Amino acid sequence: MKCIGFFDQRPRRDPKTLFGREREISRIVRAFEANSWVALLGPRMAGKTSLAIASSHLFSKENGYNVVFVDLRNATTSRQATERILSRLPESVLQKIAKYLSNVTLGAGGLSGSIHLRQHASASRALEDALFELEKTILILDEIQNLVQGVVPFMRALATAFNENDGLLVVFTGSYAGVLRKLFETSPSDEPYGRPPLQVTVSPWPEFTAVDFLKTGLEECGVEYTDSELGMVLWKLGTLPGWLNLYGLRRCLGDSDEEALSAVFSMGIRDARRELENFLKGRTPKARMALRMLSYGATWGELLQKTGMSKETLSRLLDALMNELFIVAKDEVGVYRISDPLYRYAAERL
Repeated sequence: MKCIGFFDQRPRRDPKTLFGREREISRIVRAFEANSWVALLGPRMAGKTSLAIASSHLFSKENGYNVVFVDLRNATTSRQATERILSRLPESVLQKIAKYLSNVTLGAGGLSGSIHLRQHASASRALEDALFELEKTILILDEIQNLVQGVVPFMRALATAFNENDGLLVVFTGSYAGVLRKLFETSPSDEPYGRPPLQVTVSPWPEFTAVDFLKTGLEECGVEYTDSELGMVLWKLGTLPGWLNLYGLRRCLGDSDEEALSAVFSMGIRDARRELENFLKGRTPKARMALRMLSYGATWGELLQKTGMSKETLSRLLDALMNELFIVAKDEVGVYRISDPLYRYAAERL
């Protein structure tokens, strides 16, 4: 069972198991030491959640902090997000904000199983008051990019609690960098949410790190492999930790190389296709054409001529693909290409 622990599908808590992330861990810990909040940006399956949790536990172990992890991937409103956060806080904190709550179902360890705010209770006030009561706590808000309703009061409550509670640290993770960055934007009419967060980009592994990861795990499992097999894994799956971890897990559970690679490749294509379709919502058919061209590689001039896009529209599209989804790169001769193979295969089929 040792191999199953190595290729663990759950987020990793031990920094020693995060291959090639020493630099990112160091930056996050230094941000905590400087009392800064942190935004982890990067593509899906890059390991942002594991990095947030492992870095937080490393700092908490040395400094006596508690770590509160909140999964917000399906929270679209500030009220939903607030109820999720409150459901992860200790009962002692909930007792102090009881006036905001209509229902509390307790779970194990003194944490609430579910929380419902009173019908007319202010979600932002409830959140602000609850976070003010926390002592030496790192709050991880995972996959926050889907929050679209009530963003301003939600972020203002977080900032107020963060600025007034010296024992509160906040970490955000998100797969859409542009969306996450907008959470921190202000205008002249708005008071600032707080100091700008330290932004840490979590990129795919370099190939040597990806190969080292696979070899280490497979050898612990006693699974035989060849270098050509691992080369094909990287060729088809890329170097995002999540997909390589899933391949390794299936190998350790008895799949052949062909079976494991085929299964993970199919899952990755479906996942990438969904992401691209979501990205294309509200965009013209020309954007779909551009993505198909980018799967093979195209210059700025080729994209401009064949899609018929305006220069401004094409520039915005490429900027989003390169700096928000992190899936397109420009090479030294000026060719833009989808760098991740799973997204490349998915884009070919759009």
